[in-house]
Amino acid sequence: MLDHIRALRTLAPTADPLYLVFSASGGAEVLPLNTLERRLTNGWLGVLIAGASDLPASLIGPEEPEHNHEPEVRATQLPGRGQDVHDPHFGESLGLAEGRNRTLRQTYGTEDRQLNLRLIALARGAHDLRSLDAGRPGGLPIEVWHGLLTEDRLNLAPFRKPGSNRRGSGSALPLGPLAAVQLYTTNANPLIEGKGHSPLCRHAHDSAAVVRGDDLLTVADLMARTDFDWCSKCGGYALRRLTDSQLSYYRAAHRLHDIKQQLDNQTGVPDADPSAVIARLDELAAWQPVDEAEWRTSDFWQWQETVREVTRMAARSPAVTRPS
Repeated sequence: MLDHIRALRTLAPTADPLYLVFSASGGAEVLPLNTLERRLTNGWLGVLIAGASDLPASLIGPEEPEHNHEPEVRATQLPGRGQDVHDPHFGESLGLAEGRNRTLRQTYGTEDRQLNLRLIALARGAHDLRSLDAGRPGGLPIEVWHGLLTEDRLNLAPFRKPGSNRRGSGSALPLGPLAAVQLYTTNANPLIEGKGHSPLCRHAHDSAAVVRGDDLLTVADLMARTDFDWCSKCGGYALRRLTDSQLSYYRAAHRLHDIKQQLDNQTGVPDADPSAVIARLDELAAWQPVDEAEWRTSDFWQWQETVREVTRMAARSPAVTRPS
């Protein structure tokens, strides 16, 4: 009831910014308290299930960033640094784990760490991050937004058509689980004056956050159009961090693309033992997303056909021999 929300605000001035709710009209949603109050005023009926602080500690994990590899290896993860696509940590800065680590690093020594981790866990369940806009100052902390979004760019060369990439030929791989990955920008319409900025850019708007007026695109939209007018400083958009399945596919696509490029250019294969390329291709042929629903039948067959084509190229290459 509306009185319950107002009582919560009165008795707990520091009430959680986000709540998990359920209604017959909208199903399960993650919403700010202000949004719930507006909906109730308009006759909305729903059940408040949990606030961010209600989430159990077992769901949040430790309060320290993960240190799963050496500092000199981590240095290659910084934006602008090159990294071999066959490195097991390739693309790590795009993923959910790095988002959590970044939030922890930015809130080191503060009392907000646990609440921020709970807010990230809850906010990741929102289908559209624009729904998290509280409509007034005092929304989600910037550290939480950095846990949800990254301003690092995706390298989409493996998914472009051959000859369409100025820096090299594409491999026309299917976008697969990456097709629905979300991008948020202040302006995706080239007919509206003003370049598109990342919502985290200081030139975007008053708050470093995704707001209702921002535009939502997907990676599929990004691939389909060439008329975007992006800011050259921030790149124009912020990318929703990749799930484990999406990051795994991003790595697999880049590895397959790299092997194909080297065979096309006759520059050799990426291993000291040339026959190991066949084993790598066998691994790529067996790749499957964690959630099979992300893998459309047409994408699956396109992926398999490309792997078979590259395997045939490798078998014909004088530098590659199958293991005896």
